Amino acid sequence: MKRNHPILIKDKLEDKTCFPEYLSNNTLDNLQFLYVTKEDTTQINRLIIDKNHWQKTTFSNQQCEAIEISDTIFDSCDFSNTEWIDSSFHRVLFKNCRLTGVNFADSYLSHCEFKQCTMPYTSFNFAKIRYTGWLSSDLSLSEFSDLDWKHCEFNDCHLEKSTWLNTTFSGLNLSSCHFEQLYFSPDKIQGLIVNMDQMISIGLALGMVIDEPLDSSK
Repeated sequence: MKRNHPILIKDKLEDKTCFPEYLSNNTLDNLQFLYVTKEDTTQINRLIIDKNHWQKTTFSNQQCEAIEISDTIFDSCDFSNTEWIDSSFHRVLFKNCRLTGVNFADSYLSHCEFKQCTMPYTSFNFAKIRYTGWLSSDLSLSEFSDLDWKHCEFNDCHLEKSTWLNTTFSGLNLSSCHFEQLYFSPDKIQGLIVNMDQMISIGLALGMVIDEPLDSSK
């Protein structure tokens, strides 16, 4: 899958040691945040983040709505329990980030990438996602229900007990991922690409009985 990766012009970035006092209705443009922490719960609306580079920055427990993020890299950041409801992400890279419990519900993601992220209990319910990939990330117990997706990839991800209710699987390849149990709508399973072990697990979930042949050598 061809992706447009985030654009980052390092020599134009302005270093910042703290976030602005007021983030709602604000624009963060061409900024670099390093070792900055914001953990107090804040309601943030209509924030624009463009061409930023955040590294080892904590932005957890925030309640964000209608946020726009584009051409930005988040490297080794902590966004645990942050809500990004009804927000948009364009050409955003999350690398080695902690995204436990993050809520992307009703959001739009295009040409984004999650690499080696820890993100169990993350919600993408009712999101619209295009040309986005997850690589070597922990997505166990995460939710992808009522998901509108096209051209998405999951490679070497942990998806144990993830939920995909009312989400169409056709063309989705999970064969390199790790799971024994998924929650899904049986009428949407057609076209899902899995490996043999995964096929057995899904068959059992559908009520199938696996009749193993007797080993004649015994």
